[in-house]
Amino acid sequence: MTDVSALYGLRLGTPRLELRLGSRAELEALAEVAKAGIHPPHEMPFAVPWTDASGDPDFVTDFVAHHEETLAAWTPEEWRLNLLAFHDGRPVGSQALRATGFSVDHTVDTGSWLGIASQGRGLGTEMRVAVLELAFGCLGARAARSGWLEGGAAQSAGVSARLGYREIGTHVERPRGEPVAHHDLVLDAAEWARPFAVEIV
Repeated sequence: MTDVSALYGLRLGTPRLELRLGSRAELEALAEVAKAGIHPPHEMPFAVPWTDASGDPDFVTDFVAHHEETLAAWTPEEWRLNLLAFHDGRPVGSQALRATGFSVDHTVDTGSWLGIASQGRGLGTEMRVAVLELAFGCLGARAARSGWLEGGAAQSAGVSARLGYREIGTHVERPRGEPVAHHDLVLDAAEWARPFAVEIV
């Protein structure tokens, strides 16, 4: 088993946010943010429709377990860093940085969400910039991938466009059974232009 204890010392600071791993209590608080809403019920911005279970009695327990199990499964070949985004000391969302075979292709991918009360204020952009600076500035990534689903991910698409991603294709996802187009995006390290300073500890 890989020792990931050092990851708890990682801190990413943007003008308004701190991104880091969370304690169990902080993960429970973040689960309550998710339960309060991330997107309208008729939309589904995620390929895996995990928010559909937000009303289940075990949602908070399962949410915390997912974060803990993802970290426990960390290997140098495949890792998932699910950071909590804190605004004014409270968790408001999550920003993931992930890679498979990073030592070979030096490519990461990202995923994120914000509680509905924190949307529309540019915080999603700050979250993404923080992990991109970690990937390109510290880890030596050559490219970062992202994407968005039609009919429910306008904010994510907007963040990607502002940061210089380009579309390289589409594929089909079926989060709720029906086919939905997923737009595949990439940002090359040579095109990365950090819009503001990120403090990385």
